[in-house]
Amino acid sequence: MSVHTSPEHIPGTLESVLEQAGGVLVQRHGRAVVTNFGSAAGELAACVSAVGLADCSELTKLVLHGPSQQLSHLTARLAGTEVAPGGAVRGGGAWWCAESSERTIVLCDPRLGDRLRSELAAQVTRRAAVTLEDRTADWAALAVVGRQTRPLLAELGVYGETGDPRRVPPLTAHFMTGADVLWLLESDRKALALVPRSSAASVWRTIDHAGQRFGICAVGQEAVTRYALHRQATPAL
Repeated sequence: MSVHTSPEHIPGTLESVLEQAGGVLVQRHGRAVVTNFGSAAGELAACVSAVGLADCSELTKLVLHGPSQQLSHLTARLAGTEVAPGGAVRGGGAWWCAESSERTIVLCDPRLGDRLRSELAAQVTRRAAVTLEDRTADWAALAVVGRQTRPLLAELGVYGETGDPRRVPPLTAHFMTGADVLWLLESDRKALALVPRSSAASVWRTIDHAGQRFGICAVGQEAVTRYALHRQATPAL
């Protein structure tokens, strides 16, 4: 298993963009997290009525490589079901995303990350052909959350030429601002973009620019968490 170190802070990084936007950063689980951009209540309102853009880069991001049969068996055992290429399922507190038959990306909250990393490492030692990488420091994760998520993603071209989300898999790649972005389409109200950290700032700006017509607002983790609870309480909205 390879572990990569975090890049140094330089002008133009995602961190600098968040700071310029007024992000309030705190340390959680050893990583900087934007709790809000000045008003968690206002940011929640933006998600409810329009759309929010959040940095979720603190998520643990693990990648499994291996022969399709072994990888499928391992995923089914830990996620509770097999995942077809392009598919994504939620299981055991994590998202299991099959980028291909031989490559699976696992995303989870950092509170679960250490335990899941250790569990996967133990499983990998019993499967010589399967490898595990920790890409948490290498990839940023940008979340689009709220009522206008679907039209914004259509505007960005994530759904392809038809603009129909039914025509793309739950895990779909889309080239954006010179970067290969991998989108996890969690629901019609939330999508997560995985992007190399070196390109995260430019991808953030591209999403923000396209989202202006939809009332986009930079939002922190407080608003993202509250919006998830709001959706559970009012699933029809």
